Amino acid sequence: MQKEIIINGNKFIPFIDKNSIEEAVMRISGEINQDYSNKKPVFLIVLKGAFIFAADLIRSCNMECEVEVINAKSYGAAMESSGNVRISNFDFEIKGKDVIIIEDIIDTGITLKALSEAINEHHPASLEICVLLSKPSMRKVEVSCKYLGLEIPDKFVIGYGLDYDGRGRNLPEIYILDK
Repeated sequence: MQKEIIINGNKFIPFIDKNSIEEAVMRISGEINQDYSNKKPVFLIVLKGAFIFAADLIRSCNMECEVEVINAKSYGAAMESSGNVRISNFDFEIKGKDVIIIEDIIDTGITLKALSEAINEHHPASLEICVLLSKPSMRKVEVSCKYLGLEIPDKFVIGYGLDYDGRGRNLPEIYILDK
């Protein structure tokens, strides 16, 4: 892990290493493998942040599945949620299917609540949420998250798909803003 990274003039320092991320992914995939052993879930990847986590997770799941992607944004170029959720690319059929939303991080819960409500309008057989990171101290609305990787404090993070204004997604570890 690099000691520090500078992105858009902000210094980020190491926070979660590759091994810890891999352990979380393997634990979650084990839970999903057990829960969906006789099912064919639809993994719904929330772009752009969850694509790396989702790729690693789905490759670790040992069942037949479908994969779809959707856009749900509430950040833009800022370091905190705007509270306004924009959902796009919802052009697939999920009625009667078991759906697992894969998201990179849950903080306020606003984005995942809006997305869950939009999906439930299409009558899936079941709907669960899977996130790599959770900031429980930031929650403004409650969202039920069945599959959770790691809880973190209220700090801005980048890497492993998470970005700051489009940069830092490609980092293999997770870094935290050094204030």
